[in-house]
Amino acid sequence: MTEIVGSMQQVIDYLVDEVPGITGALVSSADGFVLADRLPEGNLSDVDALGAMSASALALSSRLMKSVGEAPATVTHQRSTDGQVVVIPIAHIAVLTLLATSTADTEHVTLVGRETCSQLQRLFRGSADV
Repeated sequence: MTEIVGSMQQVIDYLVDEVPGITGALVSSADGFVLADRLPEGNLSDVDALGAMSASALALSSRLMKSVGEAPATVTHQRSTDGQVVVIPIAHIAVLTLLATSTADTEHVTLVGRETCSQLQRLFRGSADV
């Protein structure tokens, strides 16, 4: 499991270091426990609370989506003048949360997030084989 967490951390670090506009990221389990994270320097957020809120936000969004059909939410996006928070499920086992600047290209951040979720899902599947 340590190897998987290390791989997740590398993915998170890449997102923050290389994707324009992304300032922080974390992976948490579907029940909100943080598995890997990197928040912006000086961010005063409690990473454990952020992981729990991210999982809850996605669960609430999925529940809200029941008003239009059976499919769960594929992304939840919150925006203010200070920044954006994008939450994307990793299958049904985990959640990717991306923190971005208010001027970041939302579509690009979401696309990169979805691609990253596919990569992380393969990591989780690989751990099930061990």
